[in-house]
Amino acid sequence: MVANEPQQAAHVAAPAPADGHVTLRPPCAQDGRRVYDAVRTWGGLDVNSAYAYLLACDRFAAQCSLAERDGELLGFVVGLAPSDTPHTLFVWQVAVAPAGRGLGLAGRLVDDILARDPARYRFVEAHVGPTNQASMRLFEGLARRHDAPFEAREDYPAAWFPNGHDAECLVRIGPLREQGETP
Repeated sequence: MVANEPQQAAHVAAPAPADGHVTLRPPCAQDGRRVYDAVRTWGGLDVNSAYAYLLACDRFAAQCSLAERDGELLGFVVGLAPSDTPHTLFVWQVAVAPAGRGLGLAGRLVDDILARDPARYRFVEAHVGPTNQASMRLFEGLARRHDAPFEAREDYPAAWFPNGHDAECLVRIGPLREQGETP
């Protein structure tokens, strides 16, 4: 391999069907720029570096999901699997384009990640700002769909953030039931 030569991607995005249906899939490295552009365009989220989204879409694709319709990005979830809690999916960012709102995409995207490896994840966690009612409803709905306990508590106080950022609540859902497990 020659230095500074791009490496072949580990996986490549499959073409989306051109039938108007929404397709959910794990991202690939080439999607990093699209996700970065979406965060900047759609608003409502802290914009991280383009490199952070490229890395998430490439190295953490198993914890991420994209929604597309006719090749248009409609939504995404960027998640992580914390090393100290390997059975937890930490949802870092969720966004849905104006064209995808009202379709339940945010919940479907999280469920897509969980369904890919149902024995792995027993908990879902996320940080949610106190005024972000849409995200709170998303995670409350996820807990109901999975018949799992829901807990929210302040985790990062506002004083820890620069520029008047709100405090962040830690939302925790679980334990999730494994397929076939009864309450």
